[in-house]
Amino acid sequence: MKTLLTSFLSLTAVLVATAAEMKQPAFQMEEKELLAVVTESTNLNDRITACQELCHKGTDAAVPVLGALLTEQTEAPLFHAARYGLQNIPGAAADAALREAEGRLTAKRKDAIQTSLRIRKQPVSDGYNGTPAVKREPTPLQRGDLAIVPELIAAALKNDGESRLAVRSLIGFPNEALDDKLFAMLSEETARARLAISVLGERRARKALPALAQLVKTSKDEVLRRDSCKALTSICQAKDFPLLLELLRNNPTDDELSSLLIRVLGKEFIPPCSKIVIRTAKYGNFGNNKVVDVTRRVQSMVDAGSISILVNNRLAGAGGFAYDPAPGLPKELHLTYSIDEQPDLTLIAGEEKNATLAELSLPDSVTEPFFAAYAESKGELRKALRRVLTQLERRGQVVDTKGVSFRSIFNKKDLTGWSQQDGYWRVKDGIITGESTPEHPCKPNHHIVYTAEELSDFELQAEFRLSAGANSGIQIRCAEQFVGDNGYQADMNGGGNYVGYLYHPRQHLIGERGADVAIAKDGNKNVIHFADNKELQKLYKPLQWNQIRVVAVGRTITVWINGIRTTSVTDEREEFLPTKGRIALQLHQGPPMTVEFTNLRIRD
Repeated sequence: MKTLLTSFLSLTAVLVATAAEMKQPAFQMEEKELLAVVTESTNLNDRITACQELCHKGTDAAVPVLGALLTEQTEAPLFHAARYGLQNIPGAAADAALREAEGRLTAKRKDAIQTSLRIRKQPVSDGYNGTPAVKREPTPLQRGDLAIVPELIAAALKNDGESRLAVRSLIGFPNEALDDKLFAMLSEETARARLAISVLGERRARKALPALAQLVKTSKDEVLRRDSCKALTSICQAKDFPLLLELLRNNPTDDELSSLLIRVLGKEFIPPCSKIVIRTAKYGNFGNNKVVDVTRRVQSMVDAGSISILVNNRLAGAGGFAYDPAPGLPKELHLTYSIDEQPDLTLIAGEEKNATLAELSLPDSVTEPFFAAYAESKGELRKALRRVLTQLERRGQVVDTKGVSFRSIFNKKDLTGWSQQDGYWRVKDGIITGESTPEHPCKPNHHIVYTAEELSDFELQAEFRLSAGANSGIQIRCAEQFVGDNGYQADMNGGGNYVGYLYHPRQHLIGERGADVAIAKDGNKNVIHFADNKELQKLYKPLQWNQIRVVAVGRTITVWINGIRTTSVTDEREEFLPTKGRIALQLHQGPPMTVEFTNLRIRD
């Protein structure tokens, strides 16, 4: 057994420690699927695994794809995985691809290519000092011979240098019949059951789902329960939500089950866009104008699936080689880009920071069953689903299109829960309407305050419509004050100039549209622009209904208009941003105007 495993390791054929984003184990995939992973995936581990598996399934169709990775610029693990894949594909095409790569590589990688040629029993270039070896036949392990499985299991259960290799060999074993043998081990003693659970999880063996779920539900062995939860994380997909919900319903206070649901649904986040076009991308030090144009490189990264760009010198050189346009000076990446033909956005990110171009979101196919379950849940189960939702929202957008996780703060009939002074506000046709007329002018600013409760961390969604000369806003964590302004305000006006800003009466337009603003306790302010102010103004639709979303969490307030983020302010000074307060709607002093709000709802 030791000779077999050692030989297997020497060939670097521990092929399929399956990567997190592959939808099934590599040994279950067809050649065309593996080639798609190599060329399209943004996950390095997935690409390595696919290259290695092509040594079994690769034909001449795989040769150009693997050969294209035999360059100095390819990451070392991916280079060697591609070399290994070619090394084991028979035929003249693979020989030629290795030969062609050998001629253009520098010494270290050239030696690796020569090793592959030697293993293929091909002549090598002058200067190679080794002796051509006899080409080895595939091992029983590579052939998927089930007779070797008992030896692999025995080796995997030992705590020695071969156990890890044996486990990985079981994970990558190219015979699905192994799953049945592992399945039978689930009812055996703990060590063997744990091994079976782990390997089934890594192999993503879906036939094991019911048994693993039953272990989670009924086992009194906490170790087996924990291991089963981990395996379910690997195996389960969004379509398994009913099964996971049933587990959580059975034990809603179990944090491990909440975490399981978070991890499974969290795998489904996708970019909420189909096309990102980089208009301009410049990298360097803009103080002395030592910058380079990296538009083409950033666009190529986006086309490969990246929506977050690491800002460093590798952006600046051909093929990703490090080139520092401004040695010793701090550098930035300045981007202008569009998402799905929407108005252009601008973004500035510092060196060694990530420039995130688009926020990830959960698709409707995931959110709809989740929120349907949320709407029907009660008590501890609702609390558990709320915890899941909170954690998912930290990763990206989770759009509740039906509003089931929100509660209305306006009944569309009357002003129950709201208070005002001087009668400027009324309910008309299910709309809170504030109106200033020549007969009843508004002087000074007046507010209608949601007095039913104080709020700390919350999300508010509403729709608003303004007359041409109107000026209004939504006060956030304000005091119960009906006349005059206090606290932060999501600003808006009929012409759109202020829509999407954050305003404060003592700081004016403190949250610029298209900027993230951070204010320290001592008042020092840092501003990072992420979008063009004027372009974002185009989101506003004059004289029509518009959507606004305001999220206040901790020291940060963020605003979206019609689904697009417009600004955020983080203010560490409690005298400007208290931890708790009211929501209020403003009617600004000035000429006659009408401001309207409806569908006001919050979740906290």
